[in-house]
Amino acid sequence: MGFMSGTKRTGSLRLSGAVLAIVLASVLTACQSTAPARPKPSVVVGPTVPAPPEATQPAAPAVPADMATFSFDQIKGVPTNKQDELAKAIAKYAQLRNLHLVRRTDTTATYHVWGYLSAVGGDVGTNVTYVWDILDQSGNRVLRFSGIEITGGANDDPWQGVDGSVLDTIAARTVEDVYAWINRLPQASATGAQAAQAGVASTKPPAGTL
Repeated sequence: MGFMSGTKRTGSLRLSGAVLAIVLASVLTACQSTAPARPKPSVVVGPTVPAPPEATQPAAPAVPADMATFSFDQIKGVPTNKQDELAKAIAKYAQLRNLHLVRRTDTTATYHVWGYLSAVGGDVGTNVTYVWDILDQSGNRVLRFSGIEITGGANDDPWQGVDGSVLDTIAARTVEDVYAWINRLPQASATGAQAAQAGVASTKPPAGTL
């Protein structure tokens, strides 16, 4: 009897342990099912800042293309010798596109053009950035456009690496952008500038118009 009683007590203890384990497992399962789900990390995206209206919505030309005259009043940031070279190239391509340029001192110009250029040495060469503003007779900006050209190796003076071909390309693209705007055409592309450069060979450059 003693032996049998002991066996029964042991069995009951084992049974109680099994029941306790089941109860604990049930409690843990219930806790896990009712616990709020941990939120997944999300990517924070900053607000989109729109470009200034004048950069995306140029004003419509006030006069027809064949009546408009342009005066390139200033080209800042360029050494004097290269500034003259750039001005002559602009005059060359303007004649090709039938844009009417007048001298800087002509106050009757329909539009005045201001240019800002900079040359900065980079890892692969010199970056030449240009920005042009077209102002009406009241001094209001009606168009701004810009671009960048990359040329050969950089020196202590980045402008030393900017040769005539780079200035010629900038001039061609500048004229193409002005031409596209005054004629209400889509934004000029590099292809347009290349076409202007290809056709200029048969055009006689005018005597200094800037």
